[in-house]
Amino acid sequence: MVQKQSLMSSTSPVALVVTADDGGVGKTHFGVQLANAFHLYGKPLDLYQIDTKGKLAAKSGQEVISLVVPDRQSRADELVAADVIAPWYRAVTAMPETGRSSLLEVGGAMAGMFHAAIADLDLAEDIDALHLDMVVFVLCKAGEDSVAQLLRELSRLERNMPNARPVIVANEFVGNPVASAQYLDSGLRKAFSATLKKHPVIRMPKMRARSMAIYERMHVLPSTIVGWHLDNYAEAIRRVGGQRDEAKLFVKDVAEWSGVILEEIERVLLTLAGGGDA
Repeated sequence: MVQKQSLMSSTSPVALVVTADDGGVGKTHFGVQLANAFHLYGKPLDLYQIDTKGKLAAKSGQEVISLVVPDRQSRADELVAADVIAPWYRAVTAMPETGRSSLLEVGGAMAGMFHAAIADLDLAEDIDALHLDMVVFVLCKAGEDSVAQLLRELSRLERNMPNARPVIVANEFVGNPVASAQYLDSGLRKAFSATLKKHPVIRMPKMRARSMAIYERMHVLPSTIVGWHLDNYAEAIRRVGGQRDEAKLFVKDVAEWSGVILEEIERVLLTLAGGGDA
């Protein structure tokens, strides 16, 4: 039940972005899985979020730098998108010197602002000039609206950061987005099919509903939960607040769920780090 622990094939830092032009598609859960992977690999990772709810910090139990977007702006103090992401931008462009990777979760309502900022800063130029590795994970779930929003987000990425590496994350919590594509409108289905051939796709499987409900209350990394079997499930029983059987099933479900995602993340990041085709 212990998760796989191995090292990435490259020591070069990587800038990770988790985004979707949509809410409720699992960005925070996937961001936590990325943080979990780097924790297991022993790689330094700084966490950032553009999300007023602060969910990444709450779910991961890790220190997260929040890029604050003011709720109100006067006419004399207009919001400058580049100012909002400046701390993350500086960390990313300093990666060749610091050797530290970074992760930015972009809240669904903030995707437009994020693109305005990277366009103003011409981040694409920095990626080339500084030889940065930028991987953008774009999430989607089953359904016409989510697929349409995925395509729109990928289009904006191609326009604003054509030298970044998009990866599609298919969240299966309401069904398999790829398998469900057959029920889409023909035009959308063809566009989605072409996109799946163009970019790497990784899956985020569904966890058993009861275990997911318990997991939602936790403020720790998945690897910590998996490790609760080492003390004969004492901590799991305490945290779950139930019986031994319930605690064991919860730990088992989290181990299987996060294990699949970890393998998917490792597969994609190893391929990208090695310069091969995904």
